[in-house]
Amino acid sequence: MAYELGFDLADAIKRQNISKENIVAIRESKIPHVPDNISDKLIALFLDACDSLDETKSVMSIYYRTRQTSPEHFENRDPRTDEIQQCLNNQDYFYLPPTPSGFPVIFHRLSNSTASNYCFDNAIKTFFMSIDACLYKYGPAPGIIFLFDMRDVRLSHLTRVRISSIKKFFYYLQEGLPARLCQIHILNVVSFFGKILAMVKPFMRAEIFKCLYTYTSDIDYDEFYKNWIPKQCLPSDFGGDLPTVAEMHTNFRKELDDLRDYFVAEEDQRNNNAKNASDNLKINEVKSLKMQSLEID
Repeated sequence: MAYELGFDLADAIKRQNISKENIVAIRESKIPHVPDNISDKLIALFLDACDSLDETKSVMSIYYRTRQTSPEHFENRDPRTDEIQQCLNNQDYFYLPPTPSGFPVIFHRLSNSTASNYCFDNAIKTFFMSIDACLYKYGPAPGIIFLFDMRDVRLSHLTRVRISSIKKFFYYLQEGLPARLCQIHILNVVSFFGKILAMVKPFMRAEIFKCLYTYTSDIDYDEFYKNWIPKQCLPSDFGGDLPTVAEMHTNFRKELDDLRDYFVAEEDQRNNNAKNASDNLKINEVKSLKMQSLEID
């Protein structure tokens, strides 16, 4: 089953100066792991996030390969599953409108400080779904910004974190994401942030690490608005002009549910493509064995 993103392709091509010829070139290329029925809109996202056709092909291949080899983060993404609902009941997720420079912002924080309610892999899965929902709506952009709030993070949460999942998290974001990750802002940094940084830094590219900005609870929000994310793009919890975090999260839960068919279709497309590739491999292996048998005879 094919699926389609929600943004306007003609507008995105004009806004981001995406080459229609390059879309055709990518479509006509045989790229490992990439379905033949990939949409032009998704191709446009990759082209806009990369600097060359070769890089685009590489990122696309990694995008699909990672989604097939990390089922804990990319399988069973129906928003109505118990796993996703559990995350949405205990954590806040949503995207914020683009900044004046065109950068949409992905927001995440805990809403429940009880560590036993936190499943790291399911949280990653839901966060990746938030990114997909943002790209679904806004399409290609100069880049995206991550905004995290550590308000309810406790030391006990670290016991719920797996190093292997951290590695997969940053690999996908840095090698397979169809968008340019430009800034990571972390509000209300906790006293043990050094321990967290020691866990994640080995998996971060130098250029991504340089884009990481942290703030304590006594942040000067006027400076933050001026230098990074303006008030019109932030929830009222942070002095912004938008509704509260709780209200925005509630609205986003409905949006995720409305995108249920999209997430299910995307997963079906990947799984069907992987099955067809596996079947073709088996057919080729049988043909090869038959040829070898004929040569021996």
